Amino acid sequence: MRLVRVAERNEGRNVSAIIAVAAAILLTGAAIHAATAPVQARPVLADAEVPSTSKADPSIEGAPNEASGEDLYQRGFYPEAMAEWKRAVEVNKDPGAAFRLGEEYLDAKVVERDIPAAVQYQTIGAKGGDMRAQLDLASFYDQGIGVQKDVRLAAIWFEAAAKQGHPSAQYNIGTMYEDGAGVKQDRVRAYMYYQLAIEGGFPRLATPALERLAESMSPAEIKQASLMVRNFKPQSKEESVAEAKAALEAYEAASGE
Repeated sequence: MRLVRVAERNEGRNVSAIIAVAAAILLTGAAIHAATAPVQARPVLADAEVPSTSKADPSIEGAPNEASGEDLYQRGFYPEAMAEWKRAVEVNKDPGAAFRLGEEYLDAKVVERDIPAAVQYQTIGAKGGDMRAQLDLASFYDQGIGVQKDVRLAAIWFEAAAKQGHPSAQYNIGTMYEDGAGVKQDRVRAYMYYQLAIEGGFPRLATPALERLAESMSPAEIKQASLMVRNFKPQSKEESVAEAKAALEAYEAASGE
């Protein structure tokens, strides 16, 4: 089951929720059976001449990586795909492969659900700069799924994904800035993130949130937020990694005081 994690609002309060947008998975054609009809004898080829259908496409550059695992996954070789992603994490520290592993251990489509493993791999992916993993890890901390609930850590990871341009993460961190949950309250920044979420393709929740927030803001504040939107430039993965690392160090320093 593929999950979309967004923060929704209820009676003016910020209540984050995990929304399942795919409640059912239709498994049509899940198994392919070999034909049983007799066939004529064929010449035996050397092993090197017979392409393996359970190996990733060797033309995929940089394998093992997320793409080489996805190649196997799409062809129905699920255990092989999981193994390929694990190799990609171990050998190449691939954050996208870590995200896919975390997703599979959470969704339990091809493996048993393992929340600690999901948290482990999404943490690797998030720290490696994958904005999908950052969004998922933020949701874990926001909801207390597999980890102790911590809105400050949720805000760090939501904003990391938002700064890379993830629209639903932009909406999520917008709600936190509006309410001062996990971050210092900042309506101008909340407005900016709502507008970015709308422009990025997440208008369903962001549009009413923006309209409601605008009613309590001055024209000068809205102008400032609009200018911030205009000047917004998504961070690179490398920039995200560096900033998230600094934010986590600051969080740990403050927690130790």
